[in-house]
Amino acid sequence: MAATVINATDIFDFQQLPHPQQLVSSSPQAPPSFASIYHHPLVGSIAFHSTAFSYMHVMDMHWNTTNDIDLRGEAPTDTVNINFLTNGYLYSRFNALAHPLDMSSGKHNLIYTPEIGDSNQVKGKQSLSMFHISLDKTFFASAIGYDDSWSDKAQQALERQHPFSGITGTQHISAQMLSLIDSIRTSKAVGPMQNLLFQSRILELLALQIDQFKAPRIDQDTINPGEAEKLYQLKAYLDSHFLTTYTLTQLSRLVLLNEFKLKKGFKQLFGVTVFSYIRQLRMEYAGLLLRDCTMPVEEVSERLGYEHPQHFSIAFKKYSGVNPSHYQRNKVHY
Repeated sequence: MAATVINATDIFDFQQLPHPQQLVSSSPQAPPSFASIYHHPLVGSIAFHSTAFSYMHVMDMHWNTTNDIDLRGEAPTDTVNINFLTNGYLYSRFNALAHPLDMSSGKHNLIYTPEIGDSNQVKGKQSLSMFHISLDKTFFASAIGYDDSWSDKAQQALERQHPFSGITGTQHISAQMLSLIDSIRTSKAVGPMQNLLFQSRILELLALQIDQFKAPRIDQDTINPGEAEKLYQLKAYLDSHFLTTYTLTQLSRLVLLNEFKLKKGFKQLFGVTVFSYIRQLRMEYAGLLLRDCTMPVEEVSERLGYEHPQHFSIAFKKYSGVNPSHYQRNKVHY
């Protein structure tokens, strides 16, 4: 059955919803925040939270789709748009970009497409979660500067109103990026502190993304597709089994790859060694326990498998910049 074609404005005009790619005027003291859950007869159930400043609009959307949808965009936009897909699958084509954006769970992109025309293919009966950021192009230009070839290329495109993409295709969401997104989604801060933390985390997320775009990209085609699939499976496995202690030999046997291919391939695909990735996951988990629970530092240390709390404290400070007790006492979010 062919996908149902729907114009994006038919969704975002429904119940006067804020369009994700548009900015609104706002007061720094009280930026408009809007949350809603509703059901669209063709699209399915959508829950989202939208926060906007004069130069930034952030929409956190969770979409349980009903049918296959071809979502068409015909409204012009002059903003820089960033999408982090944390769950689901989305295939997008923009008239102004030569390459498609094949977005699976754990991918992100950055685009500027002032020309009208895009098509977003969404599969039915799936759970889609995306964290979308729109930035005023003048603000974005002032933030990235001119100090390298990537920034210079982006600046020229913005000045000439030419479309560009942060990278050809998409990139993987790093553990640090995902931790920031989770901290934004779960933040309990209120008032002026909420505004400050919200904006600082979005800017840190942007900095991490651009750093990833600027890094030399290793040709993933040098990795056998079958081996790459095993490495993706290993990463997914570690995401839920990071508290277990492994040797390289054990991981090698787990995915049926020799140790050399595992070490080299994991670093090529994900930009970090397999054991560094495990450490990142553990420290992020420790941060959640310290921030959201009343668990003593010693108990968190034990939960992570450290024999001595001081060893955990050293590792945590190296990762976050502060010791665990300070982090917990001040409810610091990184």
